[in-house]
Amino acid sequence: MLCSINIAMERKIIKITPVRDEFSLTWMIGKFCNYDCMYCPEEYHTTNSQHHSLEVLKKSWSNIFNTTKHLRKKYKINFTGGEPTANKNFLPFLTWLWSRHSDDIDRIVVTSNGSASLRYYIKLSDMVTDLSLSTHSEFMNEEEFFRKCMSLNKIMIEKDKTLHINIMKENWNIDRITMYRDLLEKNNVSYSINEIDYSRRIRDTHLMKGVMNIEQIL
Repeated sequence: MLCSINIAMERKIIKITPVRDEFSLTWMIGKFCNYDCMYCPEEYHTTNSQHHSLEVLKKSWSNIFNTTKHLRKKYKINFTGGEPTANKNFLPFLTWLWSRHSDDIDRIVVTSNGSASLRYYIKLSDMVTDLSLSTHSEFMNEEEFFRKCMSLNKIMIEKDKTLHINIMKENWNIDRITMYRDLLEKNNVSYSINEIDYSRRIRDTHLMKGVMNIEQIL
């Protein structure tokens, strides 16, 4: 059995967790993103590329499955972009995927910028096992984003699923990161603070179009 092992500073084993024997893949289903963060390189996002059709998504999965099914492993699929939720075919594709391959799939993970509506994410929560939302202060409305996170966290927990928040450590927004962290901890929402590689930036300055209003819900 494969395991992941956590070792304390004193070199003592403090926890052993079984690792699933699965086929894990990360699927960038499109480069289009409705955000245009200054630190996100063009190979990961564009603001004008076309979305893949439902038929293209189905065919792509069929190619993946037919090439790997001989391994006889369950699949963990990590969907990313671009922004997956910006493609109107994403939810229909997940519905189709589960209807055809529910016996083959172990986990579906989606990483999103959190810009879709709460109603959308509630629908998405029925089709994923793990959801990860990221803060992008150039574009997000803080109050709206974190209210959405807190509502979704309750929904995901009720469904025995997980929500995780990636707090992007934006160098112009350092003073607000403490507020983000404190609010998430207070509401028992999983989070991490993620470093950013600015060497691949597409602009030298940030746009700062976001709405800084998290104080309304602290």
